[in-house]
Order: sequence, then C-alpha cells, then structure tokens
Amino acid sequence: MEPSAPPPPAGRKGPHPDRTSPRPGSGPSPGLHKPACALLLALTFSLSACAMEQQPQFDSDAWKSQRGAAASDNRRGGMLPALDKVLHAGMTRDEVVKLLGEPEHSDAQTGVDQYELGIAGYGVDEEYYELRYRDGKLESHRMGRR
Repeated sequence: MEPSAPPPPAGRKGPHPDRTSPRPGSGPSPGLHKPACALLLALTFSLSACAMEQQPQFDSDAWKSQRGAAASDNRRGGMLPALDKVLHAGMTRDEVVKLLGEPEHSDAQTGVDQYELGIAGYGVDEEYYELRYRDGKLESHRMGRR
C-alpha cells in the first residue's frame, strides 16, 4: 500500500496545495471585460477602415498626362480599378478616345488599341491596356504584359 499524500493545509482545497480555490465574489468582475472588448472592437474596425482605401473616381486628365511617359514613370496601372468603373462594352471608339486620349498603338484592321501602363509593380515586365472594338464599339478591354 502506498502512502497517501498529506492533507492540504487549512483554507486550501483540492489536489494542489499551492493553489487556492476561487471564493465566490473574488477575482475580476465580469463587467470589467465589456469595456475592454468594446474598445478592442472599435480599434479593430478603425484600423480595417484605414486599410480599405477609397477608390477615387477616374481622372481622365491624369491618364492622358501619362502619354509618352517612360515605362518606369508611367502611373496608369494604378488607375485601372477606377477606369474599369467608367469603361464599358458598347462605348464608341470616339467616346473612349475622348476619355483616354489617343492610344499609343492602334491597329484599325484588327480593331485593337493599346495604352501603355508602365512597368509591372512586382517585376520588370511592361504592362499595357488593350481595347478591342467591333463595328466601332468597344467589345472588350483587358490588361496585358509583355
């Protein structure tokens, strides 16, 4: 028969004599956690709102000002999200040219215009924006790399 452990000292309960059992009414009040949680939640929403950048409206003049810019200086690539909101299938080529200016490359036989976007953000490839027309109306548009 193995010897039993000595009984815990007076005022202590449980198998671990170095720990005391919580007494009713002792310890932090559950009500104190609510303000801390509310503050943490408010801080989280504030930071996430800062991280979500508002997409500015498309600036036609800023786009046009990049014509002829060196690939390393061209800033059109950052304008694509705003451009995609105003450019849509069915627009006439004249409407597109009024918005974007004359393209850097145009092929009337294939109905393709290209606008230079500069160097890709994470690489050395050059990016361009390609617009395809059918019967004088915008059929599709996409970004490409070369």
